[in-house]
Amino acid sequence: MLQPAALWLHREEGRTRATAAQLAPEMEQVLRANRWSGGAAVDLLRTVRDDSGLLTGWGPDQFGFMHLGFQEYLAAAELRRLAFEGDKPAVLRELAGHYGDSWWQEVILLVLAQGNPSLFAPFMHAALARADFDAAAELTGLILEEAAEATAEPFLQWVRQAPGDDPEHWARQWAALRLLERMLDSAAFQPLLATLRNHPLPALRAWLQSRKVDGALPTCVSDQGGVELVLIPGGRFLMGSPNGVGNADERPQHEVEIQPFYLGRYPVTNEEYARFLRANPDMKEPKLWGDRLFNQARQPVVGVDWEDARRFAEWAGGRLPSEAEWEYACRAGTTTAYWWGDDIGINCANCRGSGSQWSGRQTSPVGAFEPNAFGVYDTSGNVWEWLQDGWHGNYYGAPTDGSAWYAGGDSSRRVVRGGSWITNPRSLRSAYRDGYTTGEADDNLGFRLARAL
Repeated sequence: MLQPAALWLHREEGRTRATAAQLAPEMEQVLRANRWSGGAAVDLLRTVRDDSGLLTGWGPDQFGFMHLGFQEYLAAAELRRLAFEGDKPAVLRELAGHYGDSWWQEVILLVLAQGNPSLFAPFMHAALARADFDAAAELTGLILEEAAEATAEPFLQWVRQAPGDDPEHWARQWAALRLLERMLDSAAFQPLLATLRNHPLPALRAWLQSRKVDGALPTCVSDQGGVELVLIPGGRFLMGSPNGVGNADERPQHEVEIQPFYLGRYPVTNEEYARFLRANPDMKEPKLWGDRLFNQARQPVVGVDWEDARRFAEWAGGRLPSEAEWEYACRAGTTTAYWWGDDIGINCANCRGSGSQWSGRQTSPVGAFEPNAFGVYDTSGNVWEWLQDGWHGNYYGAPTDGSAWYAGGDSSRRVVRGGSWITNPRSLRSAYRDGYTTGEADDNLGFRLARAL
């Protein structure tokens, strides 16, 4: 019943005593709820002062806790009660507003030390939103040591967000990353670092270089077909283009959360597709299978329709990527038009006018250009890639969990991404999208394998 009084005192910076008239209004509601029958609030204060030693007095009408620790403990208990019985976000915002304030340090630690349920994750989300979060590194260290059910999830969510253009947001991501270094083992931490090699904060990039991050992510090989797959770490990103940029079908730009998954390091090659044909003699050969411009072993297979691609993926033990997974993997943590920058550049990809030896002539061998930060090749140019999703003319109602989008779309058309050797540079933008009818099988149309963990 003294919890509200303790919190009221603590909210007054440095205050440890007050009159009965000041404390009584804070206590009346809880006295009624507990059916206190011992008189008015002042009577309870006097009883506790005289009989327990928990309270002490200064004169006839001044009350305070015998030790500051009593006040801090009861204030923390009251905050937990308010969080679970009232407006939890508001309570946590208030508490996070005192992050780094020595007067509130013990209260924060006491609130988070109690579990079942723990307030650690929602509180840390609120604390990370503060511009000065990184200034309270000592408190953060104590919290990680003492909190019940401390989890890496709030820090992972911040690091996985698109960096945007706010330097304060970048600084908070860096602070979260340094905490994750303490919390995660190397197997979980190293793939996360690889996603940040192109982060806009110079200090963060330098920090990564000091740890010799090479961007190498775990790989595996498909059950059949011998397709090499790269583990794409989960995260959040902004999918599509903002207003005034790109095409109308790339809007609205929206945040999507992607779960970790495996993705082909390269588009499926003729060599890999030949294994599929040998194992499935009922399958027809792709168009251009006999054309030397397109049928070399390490060139991407072309002339396959959507059903051909789907059947290969199923045979290989995987599936086609969703559109959200594809864009996330293509961007690899970047927000520029292309994963390497805002201009097509020279010899960065195979498309018309790109300056490559294959530009506008034919497909190039997979891996002929630099990979992105995930170690994935040819996401931009060379061949369009079939995806799972049905075609929708915009992103209104699109899933935000990274899953393929079918409902309400045109199932006779499927999304293709990436542009190709014969298209203009604009179609290679990370956000650019198109839809082909499922029966199309062109000389610039291929696919890439994906697989769930």
